[in-house]
Amino acid sequence: MVSFDQIVENSTVTEPDHLLSVRRVKFILRRTGQDEDHFVCAAQRVMSSPFFYIIFSLMITSAALSLIFFIAWSSFGRPAHSLSWSMAFLAGAMQWAATLSSDWFPSKEVYLVAEHAFAIVLITLSLRGHCQRTFHARVPKVLVPAAITVFALSVWHIAVEPHEGIQLAIIPAYAAITLFLSAFIIVNFRDHPRPSEWAAAACIALVGVAQAVSTWIALLQGPLGDEALQSAFLHFTFMSLPAGYLAMSTFIILMMASDISAKMKQLAIQDQLTGLLNRRGFTDYGEKAFASARRAGTPLSVITADIDRFKYINDQFGHAAGDNALRHFAKQISDGRRAEDIVARVGGEEFAILLPGTELRDALAIADQLCDRIGSTPMELTAVGLPMTSSFGVAAVSKNDHELDDMVRRADRALYRSKRAGRNQVDLESSQLMLTLDGTLQPVEST
Repeated sequence: MVSFDQIVENSTVTEPDHLLSVRRVKFILRRTGQDEDHFVCAAQRVMSSPFFYIIFSLMITSAALSLIFFIAWSSFGRPAHSLSWSMAFLAGAMQWAATLSSDWFPSKEVYLVAEHAFAIVLITLSLRGHCQRTFHARVPKVLVPAAITVFALSVWHIAVEPHEGIQLAIIPAYAAITLFLSAFIIVNFRDHPRPSEWAAAACIALVGVAQAVSTWIALLQGPLGDEALQSAFLHFTFMSLPAGYLAMSTFIILMMASDISAKMKQLAIQDQLTGLLNRRGFTDYGEKAFASARRAGTPLSVITADIDRFKYINDQFGHAAGDNALRHFAKQISDGRRAEDIVARVGGEEFAILLPGTELRDALAIADQLCDRIGSTPMELTAVGLPMTSSFGVAAVSKNDHELDDMVRRADRALYRSKRAGRNQVDLESSQLMLTLDGTLQPVEST
């Protein structure tokens, strides 16, 4: 990074180490014996520089973004990535403030070290936020060592072995690497990234490209610097950085908004006690599966289930035991299910399983397995466990079904029959097959 006195080159003061603030201009005018009437003109030159207003705007924007992410952190469940991004933009605000007040530092080297430190914190925390949002485990382990290494390299080429090109290149190079890594992490977080994630990743990658170009221009200057290349570096940086800075932050906010929207949608369709879908979720996903099966002519079966004597468990052992019974039952019927199977708690102790691509005979076999599993796996309530049983009804889609509820109602009728027949068993309701007395499945026409 460069100091503000390097950015504004059209001052009347000619010393190479001048620091262009109102206080510093006064000091130099007095030291050189110039009339302080020239002070107003010099100050106007400083304030009229477009770079001054760009940096000032970036400082205010960074502070506002820090506050926005902090409010998001405190208002939406305190996600760690929001706090990391809040601290990152706070470091950004301090970096830009340091640039505007470079004359307050005892030397140019101290100023550059401080500014690089703020920039490294900004870049590191930004990447850390993306890792926290995507639950990425590997990168956070190397963030602190990487940041320390970059900072040590900065200090070396500022104070020990000065190199103008490397001084300018270190921060954009580190930024480019972390930005490309952030974009990669975002798009690889889920199998099908959301539109907001694609947009954020694309924007971050483009800013990474701009930072890589800035790195290249900076390195071309060599150890002593080059006035023309430094001017090109400054102009390219301040053309690309403000727009990229604002665009990235906007898309990150949009990405967070999509996270909140998805979470709210998930809460609306999820049973909070068992973690399964609720009735609304079962209907939403089930209707899509039903429409797909009817359109493609593929099999579709449904199993409905009910915990036997659930009221007795509640009355005898309390509602906490009843809640444990529901969680236990939900785990037993959901373990081992395919990704496309739809498992839901659709009532108090009533559950449903929709099985796309599953024939009626296979669905009946699955229900038998689940019935045996529930009966042989006591709930952990007492030292010996509390035995549980359940009843099941099975149905398959038929040509007479006009909607999902039609086949679910037939499965419910089979469930009620299994209840009336003594519980802890499976019954079948189908317009194509019937369960005969000898336990075999026969077509309806032949029975």
